[in-house]
Amino acid sequence: MHCLTLISAVDPLLLDLVALALHGEEALVIQATLVPEQGEHGVIRLATMSPIESDSGTVSSAMSVIDVPRSRECWTCSLREVLIAVGADRARIEADGTTVILLPVGVELVHLVPGLAVELEMMPGVTLAGVAHVIDLDSAADQLLEHRSLAAFAGGAYADDGRCSGEIHMAGIGYADVVVTLGEDPVGRDLVEHLRPHDTLLLPGLDTPMLPELLAVRHDAELALARVHPATTRAWGGPIEHGVRTLDLFSELPFHPGRLREFVADLAGNGLLARGCFWLPSRPGRVCTWEVAGGVVSVGDAGPWDAALSVKVNSLEGAALGQKQGGEKQGGGEVPRCHLVVTGIADEAQCARVADAFHRILLRPEEMGEALAWVGVPDGLEDWFGRE
Repeated sequence: MHCLTLISAVDPLLLDLVALALHGEEALVIQATLVPEQGEHGVIRLATMSPIESDSGTVSSAMSVIDVPRSRECWTCSLREVLIAVGADRARIEADGTTVILLPVGVELVHLVPGLAVELEMMPGVTLAGVAHVIDLDSAADQLLEHRSLAAFAGGAYADDGRCSGEIHMAGIGYADVVVTLGEDPVGRDLVEHLRPHDTLLLPGLDTPMLPELLAVRHDAELALARVHPATTRAWGGPIEHGVRTLDLFSELPFHPGRLREFVADLAGNGLLARGCFWLPSRPGRVCTWEVAGGVVSVGDAGPWDAALSVKVNSLEGAALGQKQGGEKQGGGEVPRCHLVVTGIADEAQCARVADAFHRILLRPEEMGEALAWVGVPDGLEDWFGRE
């Protein structure tokens, strides 16, 4: 069976270091980049380093480059098609081999991998092994908590992209099977520990062989999605000696639409990351999503509660993802609730302010009797969610 593995990062220099670390391993390493200025609509460039042995017995390397025309408006969709073709081709050429794909900066695992995993499951002779995300601890606090535009790392392919490095790191660390860290900064290390799910592997540095760890995993897209889905994400926690804190805010009561708009800045805090879900009495059947990264608050709609992502049991902890703190199951993951996980460098006073904002926004028990009156009427959040 041919094994395909994927590695992502925000900083392209980290991918170069990974490529060097994998040099000499029994795997074909392909570095994929997005080149919008090449061709009519841009290309996906696949570059490999191949060993060449001369007549005198010396070995050197030669780069082989293939440009694949962009086939779709979406870069991620185009890349997925390319990787499916690569998997089929590599399985045909080297049935028992390994291919490592260094993904383009800016392509998010959570958007690329699940669809790729489904396609590969139907393809004979190839399997998706471990998926990794790489982060530099020495710049982690800056890239996670400050607004660092993706365009500064990814170049022309994302020149008009509004995403920041923090949201890509947050999703990458949560989704990946293996998190690889470089650097020594203790604050960055603690931030990664707070964001890293307990059932994923942490590899500190590139001295530890990476390839065997990736090949020991068979990627489970459903479980990986459950770790980052707003309705099933959970607070992992970690060391607090260097000021990193995680708040796990939970209630079965809904948010009051008016107070949510009024206190949105207080709930977001300052220099924090957050992810989770909430519900509104005016939209009781919808999973409303909450994300804070780089000082930007994003809200959205993740579909109906009764179709929320099914929750897998984490065998390492014996607890379901998305459980209420304290162990009470939340009805298989579909019961409406407000559950926000907030992480950052914060003192007790800042944590208290965010927690206080959360509880102020909730509908009070005495207001729940009038909750049905919200259904079907304007709630003042139509510019955020549209009309119900």
